[in-house]
Amino acid sequence: MPNHTIECPSRLSDANRITWDLSDPLGEDRKFRESLFDKLPRLFQVKAARSYRKLYLSRGRANANSYLRGLAEDLDYHTTELATNEDAIKQYAERRSIECANMISGSTTETEAYTRISEYVENLGFQAPKVKKNITLSGALARLRDPGWWRQQIRHIYPMKFESAAIRCGMVHSKTSLYVSNESLFAFRARLTRIQNVLAGLEMTNEVGQSYNLKELADLSVSNPANRRNELMTRLSGFDKIAIECDHAGLFITITCPSRMHARYGKTGHVNPRYDRTTPHEAHKYLCKLWARIRAKLKNTGIHVYGFRISEPQHDGTPHWHILLYTMHQNIEATKTICMHYTLQDSPDEKGAKERRCIIKMIDWSKGSGIGYIAKYISKNIDGAYLDTDLYGHDAKNSAFRVLAWRSIHTIRQFQQFGGPSVTCWREFRKLHCAPDGILEEARTAADNGDWEQFTKLMGGTQILKKDQPIKVHREFSDECGKYGEAKGFQIEGISDGDLMVSTRLHQWTLQKAHKEGRGAESPRHADAL
Repeated sequence: MPNHTIECPSRLSDANRITWDLSDPLGEDRKFRESLFDKLPRLFQVKAARSYRKLYLSRGRANANSYLRGLAEDLDYHTTELATNEDAIKQYAERRSIECANMISGSTTETEAYTRISEYVENLGFQAPKVKKNITLSGALARLRDPGWWRQQIRHIYPMKFESAAIRCGMVHSKTSLYVSNESLFAFRARLTRIQNVLAGLEMTNEVGQSYNLKELADLSVSNPANRRNELMTRLSGFDKIAIECDHAGLFITITCPSRMHARYGKTGHVNPRYDRTTPHEAHKYLCKLWARIRAKLKNTGIHVYGFRISEPQHDGTPHWHILLYTMHQNIEATKTICMHYTLQDSPDEKGAKERRCIIKMIDWSKGSGIGYIAKYISKNIDGAYLDTDLYGHDAKNSAFRVLAWRSIHTIRQFQQFGGPSVTCWREFRKLHCAPDGILEEARTAADNGDWEQFTKLMGGTQILKKDQPIKVHREFSDECGKYGEAKGFQIEGISDGDLMVSTRLHQWTLQKAHKEGRGAESPRHADAL
């Protein structure tokens, strides 16, 4: 219970003042908290103290102390710097690569060096590259002494680690900072600016002297949010037309995670005492496994489905999914039953689980198409186009940028198609001006016209297996050595119908610094024409 018998010293920090009255008679809790608050970055201390106080009063001393201990372990000055400071990342990567190089030179064999370094890397919280089919032992060691490889690992691990701690600390929820913390958002914006500057300073040049600036090429590709949104809407529209033509039913399904994966309550922003420290990345993996089990059961039951799923963040960063699914009318009830069964296997008796864990709506074709159900979710999760505000009344474009930061930090795949043809094949066709008469030219024309419906039909429909599709991406093995001295392996060269192969790689390109006078006058025909 709160203890007011000893006056709070004026020298204490705000965090210690917030929790001062929560202590045992001997004041051991105060000493414990003071030592841990001092380890936290200053911007986290007050938030952590408020969360601690709520846990102490609602769940007891042990839960609150466990929360603070875990936070101090995961979030120190070192973590904050490597998550948000580019100079710190470069310095840390350089030091680690030098240490690895020294261990390699001090070992008698490559195997000995790899064993030593693997243990060293694991103690630092990373994982050494595994020796497997496409990574040789020499290639693994080359990666470990490369500062670029280390920078990549740091940028993958530490922003996620920092943001997960920020969520537990109460810096991400509807009442403070939507989807991601402001600190992570600023760091993400700085990374994007740095990447844009790097791309602007590079160009690709081919054997006939054509040069194209990488930033301009990126703006033409699906890495451009507007292009990505347009392509998704094109594919959705094609599926929608097929569903109408085949008289299939449409279901709009929303799947959420159990309460234990949510850090905060949506209405108040207060800490959820049942939260088990599941990160957004882990919650997304949970949903992926759940969906895989549903898909497997549907397949084993003989139910064919096709459509799209979208992963988007809730206010505290926990993902949930929207699924636009098409199937035959006689499969509707079985599909509903299977979805409900698997989504309620985890924590089925918690309050509201049966009502909110899996919500299924039938698409009413008389009122509109399936696109109408999902278009706003695509827009608000890419660039906020055609929307004024989000669910919380904030500017839609600003919120969309926060979603992009959330996706990048937690390495979440936002959009995924199930059923239908390969989008890689579609994109390869869109690089071509012409193809041999027959199915190749018909498919190229459909892709060039943005006709996903016709392209799907030519590729065998929504139900055909990938291995049975009449046109496939053609890959050839390249023994040319890459950055780490290994063969590049199988590379896309074109598309094939089994008899004819049409190359989509017409030139040999080299990367170089951009000339100040600019690139060549011509632009590639399509976004990814290289």
